[in-house]
Amino acid sequence: MSKSERLEGKVAIITGGASGMGRASVVRFLEEGATVVAADIQQELLDTLDIPADRGFASVTDVTDGDAVKALVDDTVDRYGRLDVYFNNAGTAMWATPISEVSRELWDLTIEVNLTAAFIAAQVTFPAFRRNGGGSFLVTASTAGLRPRPNLTAYNAAKFGVIGLTKSLALDGGADNIRCNAICPVAANTPMLEQFGYGTHEETAAMLTGGNPIQRMAEPEDVANMAAFLASDDASFLTGTVVTVDGGRTI
Repeated sequence: MSKSERLEGKVAIITGGASGMGRASVVRFLEEGATVVAADIQQELLDTLDIPADRGFASVTDVTDGDAVKALVDDTVDRYGRLDVYFNNAGTAMWATPISEVSRELWDLTIEVNLTAAFIAAQVTFPAFRRNGGGSFLVTASTAGLRPRPNLTAYNAAKFGVIGLTKSLALDGGADNIRCNAICPVAANTPMLEQFGYGTHEETAAMLTGGNPIQRMAEPEDVANMAAFLASDDASFLTGTVVTVDGGRTI
């Protein structure tokens, strides 16, 4: 099967779809034949996406709002009759902060966006997947969930948690052919990079890629490539996996 046909006939929702890894994934999924719904809270960036009218749509959606996520899934199924892929990619960074200075507000926000949103999405999408005989639930985790970095306590905890959640969901969904997999990128070349408080984009990139055998950041397309594979039937026997897209960072 050619790359352009690999996701033919599949309907996918990609959260955080307006920028970075999510945006690259929207482009890649469209290239591979999927119908794509791009969800994000950034209306102005969603408006710049080029999604053909007959191949999907963009939706302003807060992934931490259970009612909003349910409405998104229901709207998608109403329009296209099914849901095959949910890529829980939306996330938030955490400014590097010593644990003694981490506020409860920062902790709650980081956990809610990076972990609780995946729980909300799984509750909503699993019934839709079951109705069409299975599905693929993907989560963007992080190498921080495998090899944590200092002063990112809440972020590390959220990413460890989402990896555990993904494995648990794989156990719960397996009998219904619902596959659940996590992608763990290393520091990626996206606007979020500067939100970790390590300096400018270039300074942060240099610091965070120094330990990578392949000495560069992850590009959004690296993650999009892996997501498209995991969403496809080529990965039909993969579930509960934690795939590192990290240039060797976690060796």
